[in-house]
Amino acid sequence: MKKQIGFIMMAFTLTILFSQCTPQQKKDNKIDGENTETALDFSEKANWVSFPSTTKNVDVFYLYPTVSSNASGNMDIANEEERALAKGIFMAQASVFEEDCNLFAPFYRQLTTAAKPETPTTQPSEMKEFVLGLTDVLDAFDYYIEHLNQGRPFFIAGHSQGSMMVLELLKERFGNNEALRKQLIAAYAIGSTVTQSDLDASGLKAAKGADDFGVIISFNTQSRTSAGGPMLLPGAICINPLNWKTDSTKAPASENLGARFYNNDTGEFLREEKSYCDAQINTKTAALLTTLPEADVETLVFGPYKEGVYHRYDYAFWYRNLQENVGVRVDAFLKQED
Repeated sequence: MKKQIGFIMMAFTLTILFSQCTPQQKKDNKIDGENTETALDFSEKANWVSFPSTTKNVDVFYLYPTVSSNASGNMDIANEEERALAKGIFMAQASVFEEDCNLFAPFYRQLTTAAKPETPTTQPSEMKEFVLGLTDVLDAFDYYIEHLNQGRPFFIAGHSQGSMMVLELLKERFGNNEALRKQLIAAYAIGSTVTQSDLDASGLKAAKGADDFGVIISFNTQSRTSAGGPMLLPGAICINPLNWKTDSTKAPASENLGARFYNNDTGEFLREEKSYCDAQINTKTAALLTTLPEADVETLVFGPYKEGVYHRYDYAFWYRNLQENVGVRVDAFLKQED
C-alpha cells in the first residue's frame, strides 16, 4: 500500500466537508491475511449510500471523502448524522455521473479526523482505522462486481480519502486482473496524489486527453499564490479538467462550462456559475492553478488549509466540465466496443 506522510496531515486536520436503516454485518473478513473487525454485509442495501436500479449501460463506483470526526477513529455508519454527511457529499460530487451512470456508493468505516497515529512517522496505510475502511471498500467492490455489475463498463471515483481508497482498490484488484482493467473506463482519483508507482501497481495509465480510457484522472486545485496543501505531494500527476491537457496550457474561464455549488452537509444545491474560473497546471508542482472571483475568495469556506488551497472544491469548480467528460469517455469507450 502507499506510504505518504502528507496524508497524515490531511486525515487529522480535515474539517468535516460535508441514511436510514441499521447496517447489517457478517463475520470473518480478512485483508492481507489478518482478521479484522466484524465485516459489513454488502448484500444489505442499508450498507450502501446509493444502491440504484440499473437503468443505464454504465456504472460508477464512488467513494466519499472524509466526513467523520468520530472519536473512535472510524466512522460509525449506523449513526444517522454521519450517514447523512456521506449522503450530502455524495449528492455534491457523485451527481457529476448521474446522467450517464448507475450510481453505486458503499458506506465504509473510514479513518476519521480523530484517529491518532502510533508514532509521528506512522503512515495511513499502516493504521488499523484506515485498513478497516479499506477492507469495507474491497468487500463492497467485490460484492458489486460479483452480484451487481453484470458485465457493464464502469468508472471508479472518489475525492480526498475516498481517492486514497480508490488508489488502494485499483492496486489490490486491478494490477493483476486484465479483465477488470479492460472493463474500467476511467478512475477519477481527485484531490489526492497519484504517482507513477501507483500507476505501475494498478496496471493503468495517466489520462492524457479527454477521451482515453483505462486511465486515472487526478488534480489538486489551488490559487496561483498558494504554497499548496498536504494532499499534493512530489511526483503527482495532473490533468487540466477544462482543456484536458497535461502541460501548462492555460484554459481561460470562458472554457469553464459551470461551477456548481452544494451544501456539502446536506446535498442542497446552492448556485451555479458559468465561466467561473480558469485553470492551468504548474508543471513543477503538478498543482492545478486557478484565479477565483474576488467575492468568492472572501466568502467561500476553504477549511483548515494554507492560503489558497481549494481542496474542498475540487469537484465544484469544474463540475460541468467533469460531467461532460464522463459522457465523452463513455462514448469513446462504447465506440471501441462496437
